Amino acid sequence: MYHPCRPAALFNLANVKFVSCQAEGRHLDLDIPISLFQDAFDLRPIGHPDRPVSQLHLAMALLSRFAKRGFQTDWCLRTDDPRALDEVISLHHDALGYYNAMHPCRGQLLNNLGIILSIRFERRGNAEDLGQAIALAREALALHPVGHTDQSKSLNNLAVQLSTRFDHRGNAEDLDEAITLAREALALCPVGHRDRCKSLNNLANRLSTRFNLQGNAKDLDEAIALHREALALCPIGHTDRSMSLNNLANQLSTRFDHRGNAEDLDEAIALHREALALRPVGHTDRSKSLNNLADQLSTRFAHRGNAKDLDQAIAFSREALALSPVGHTERSKSLNNLANQLSIRFDHRGNAKDLDQAIALHREALALRPVGHSDRSLSLNNLAAQLSTRFDHRGNAEDLDQAIALARETLVLCPVGHTDRSSSLNNLAVRLSTRFHHRGNAEDLDQAIALHREALALCPVGHTDRPKSLNNLANRLFTCFNHRGNAEDLDQATVLQREALALHPVGHKDRPKSLNNLADRLSTRFHHRGNAEDLDQAIALAREALALCPIGHTDRSSSLNNLATQLSTRFDHRGNTADLNESRENLCCALTLLMQHDPRRLQVHVSLATVYLSFHRSGLDGTGEDTDSLNAAMCHVKAAANFVPGGLLPRLRASLRWVRHADQHRHSTELEAYGTSMQLMDAYMSATASVSSRHSAMKDFPSTLAVDAASVCSS
Repeated sequence: MYHPCRPAALFNLANVKFVSCQAEGRHLDLDIPISLFQDAFDLRPIGHPDRPVSQLHLAMALLSRFAKRGFQTDWCLRTDDPRALDEVISLHHDALGYYNAMHPCRGQLLNNLGIILSIRFERRGNAEDLGQAIALAREALALHPVGHTDQSKSLNNLAVQLSTRFDHRGNAEDLDEAITLAREALALCPVGHRDRCKSLNNLANRLSTRFNLQGNAKDLDEAIALHREALALCPIGHTDRSMSLNNLANQLSTRFDHRGNAEDLDEAIALHREALALRPVGHTDRSKSLNNLADQLSTRFAHRGNAKDLDQAIAFSREALALSPVGHTERSKSLNNLANQLSIRFDHRGNAKDLDQAIALHREALALRPVGHSDRSLSLNNLAAQLSTRFDHRGNAEDLDQAIALARETLVLCPVGHTDRSSSLNNLAVRLSTRFHHRGNAEDLDQAIALHREALALCPVGHTDRPKSLNNLANRLFTCFNHRGNAEDLDQATVLQREALALHPVGHKDRPKSLNNLADRLSTRFHHRGNAEDLDQAIALAREALALCPIGHTDRSSSLNNLATQLSTRFDHRGNTADLNESRENLCCALTLLMQHDPRRLQVHVSLATVYLSFHRSGLDGTGEDTDSLNAAMCHVKAAANFVPGGLLPRLRASLRWVRHADQHRHSTELEAYGTSMQLMDAYMSATASVSSRHSAMKDFPSTLAVDAASVCSS
């Protein structure tokens, strides 16, 4: 039976329960006050003087539940049910109708509605939601003038919304305004203020974003300083300590990427380990900490080559994925992270299962990010990259064509003004260049160069991605030079590589790659013009690159191979035996550094074969430990052809090199070389599903292979 005091009693009880849940962190119990608020609201019909306040409190309770369960792992949003989001938005819209600009609750309602609309934008990608969120945040700020207790909160809310719009449209004015607002918010939270920690983190995050855009080291250093202060405000036992640990670790990792100070990386890993320890099994953010630590361990593996770091990274990524079952909002991110680690392990150990699993994981992640999802372009790029890698190792043209299709879709999702357009242009260009190398269609190469030029124009001086764009365009122009022989392309490529190197000063993690790239361009120019200075400079650059890759560095073997190639070239032109001996020594060292199944062993075997042939042609057989250099050369080229982790296509090319040299020198392995080449050709054609790639293979490889083999047998 209805009692006139029942709505008030329900409302009061709901308030007590709600406050209790908030104070004690019992977010799983929020269903109880929500149910009570709903009953009180239902008992107060339209026109009732207390209906607006009932609606407001119901909306706030729903928003609280959404925030705790949506960003964490509660059942409410594990299924990503849009109804929960839409219900909160609808209630807030209705509640706003009851409060005019003078009502003290309107500002809070505006901020809450803006936050939830921003969340829906992240989930569905509707730009109207984000635009409305910013408009609401501006209105809320206008209702909280100087002196208002909620002004700093409104400043931070608007800064966050503007920063989100910058992430998706790339307008630097949004980012600069966000930083200005965040500084003003921090000034309103002096030392001792309860919201100072939050304001420190907000400003630091905006500065970090601007550093990524403009490359001003002061922004990054200030962000790190702000995060250190925020961490100091979260001592052991503080509920936000793990978040502050992660924030500082991420910025230190970024600084390591740009300056190469190993102390930054080690500190980042230590901070992530502490954060993980604060998130034991059952903690809602454990999977996030697992993924963060895995990423940093993977980075350290890339720079020091300790296999334990990589294996531990994969183990952490697998645990993170297990904590994000089907339907979990973080599952797509965990799928991508594990796939990336497996891809790295494939690059270094050559186990095809790792690559196939990485592709399967990326496909699942992409399926979880449908059209409209803010991270769809990232998943498209990741899958395209792995399919392209598989093409490089197996030669199936369908993988490459699919990678290009995915890269084109990514570019469509990154229109002019989008912050990721430059990287999407570069990714598509790289895929098209790969297809040019295998099919020879000049349109692919010309389009790749045009895309790289557009990408470079989007990375002006100071942009953190400018070195990468310079390098990409230089590589395509170098390819164009090899195809058409226009010396201007080679000169321009060399100029671009010099600029890229200048942007990678001593200490930068990518300096060794830039040194090697410029060395390759100069070596090529020497081959075409004969200027000895180019070759000597190439060798000097390759030596510096090697010095920056000490024992344990994952790129040391590649640097040894690069220097060996340049030294071998100089021997061919000057005949200095010391160059050839050093070249062989470097290659032997490179081979010992590579694990048994590392795909890069194939190229080292090919390089060693070239060096031993130089020994043989020069009559220097007796100068080293191997008195039969020709046999050593055939041994290495045979090893390259039979090295399974190297991939079918590279093995087939190595086998044809073996055939050519064995035939030229009438070596006893000639028949074996022909047999191996024919077997690999058959395997390659069987693995290549598309007709176009089979035609391409037949065009690239000798059509008389079987006839020549039969001729050898008869003789």
